[in-house]
Amino acid sequence: MEVVKLTRDEYLESVQKLSHFENLKFLKRALDLWDNYYSWEKFPPLALVINKRHVTYLFYNISKDNKYLTINNILTPFKYRRNGYAYKLLKYLFSSVKTKKIHRCKLHSVNNSINFYNKLGLRYWGVNKEMLYYSDFKMPDDIKEIEEINYEGSTDEFNDNELEDMYGKLKDNADSFDEQQILIHKDCLKLMKTRFKFDDLKNEIKKRDLD
Repeated sequence: MEVVKLTRDEYLESVQKLSHFENLKFLKRALDLWDNYYSWEKFPPLALVINKRHVTYLFYNISKDNKYLTINNILTPFKYRRNGYAYKLLKYLFSSVKTKKIHRCKLHSVNNSINFYNKLGLRYWGVNKEMLYYSDFKMPDDIKEIEEINYEGSTDEFNDNELEDMYGKLKDNADSFDEQQILIHKDCLKLMKTRFKFDDLKNEIKKRDLD
């Protein structure tokens, strides 16, 4: 197993043979995000290499104050799935940034990644208008700590400004979804069960407003 950093040209060359629709959506979203908002030089995407093939891709960035590690996109193409590759690449990432003393980690999960993130132990503060499920938790030293960190965490971790910012992005909470999106969202809620914490967030916002 090997992890490599990709330049823009290497990334494009690596993914050019992928054809599945969901893969292509990811590829374009990640490419646009890095072309327009982030740096290929400062935060090159990672690729897990197995048998000389790139089997999983991960895009991430770190905030200037080292407060947040943001996992922007992670993809294992369909033909390489169910081998634990995404887990291995995330484990590598958490280990490689440990010396940077990052405080928190956040990510947005697409609906078909809920099962994977459930197994990691994540919980979700809500869903935004783009149908992405938001997680924000204390930075683990190791990927195995994520479950306990999320289990013990609460809205008390956030100050008023952080809570209001998070709620502002999530307060729509599926209200603007069309019929198909609502059906998908309901299926996600069944998978997340008590891991979906939007009511906790909403109630805390109301409580602090009253105070």
